[in-house]
Amino acid sequence: MSQPSTVSPLSNGALVLRFSAFLVAGVIVLNIAFLLLESYLKQSPGSTGALGLILIWSAASWTGQVWFRREQARPPSGRAWSVALLCALATFVLQAVFVLVIAGSMPGGIASIARYRSSDQMLIAGAFVSILVLEFLLIRGAIFWGAKAEEKRAQLRAAKAQA
Repeated sequence: MSQPSTVSPLSNGALVLRFSAFLVAGVIVLNIAFLLLESYLKQSPGSTGALGLILIWSAASWTGQVWFRREQARPPSGRAWSVALLCALATFVLQAVFVLVIAGSMPGGIASIARYRSSDQMLIAGAFVSILVLEFLLIRGAIFWGAKAEEKRAQLRAAKAQA
């Protein structure tokens, strides 16, 4: 069982910053790996649709581990939900930036996004909202499991120290 910590808790902003940094670093490493795979081995990575969700899960799980390590207690439920929402919004902003950068590099630039019919724009907006909800729930679950896994590691270390 974890002992209450005298260390000041991490702020929500610090947790979101750690999450965002891990996520961006993961995207960069993954893209470098894909470039190396394509240029040196002449192999295409194939379908990588789930890798974004795996990166989000990894970043949120790591955030949960950092949170437990620092505070020596599982995150309170209400605060974990609010941090998950902030992380989901940060993820959404990062994804929007990636979309705008990619659209800006396309022929026609960012104006090419406005060429979609209004019904298509509504479908795209609906997809983004659905993805935001999915990411929010995924992040919340990963924070929980990351903190729980770190708690188990701490209990094992404490048991080894007593033995």
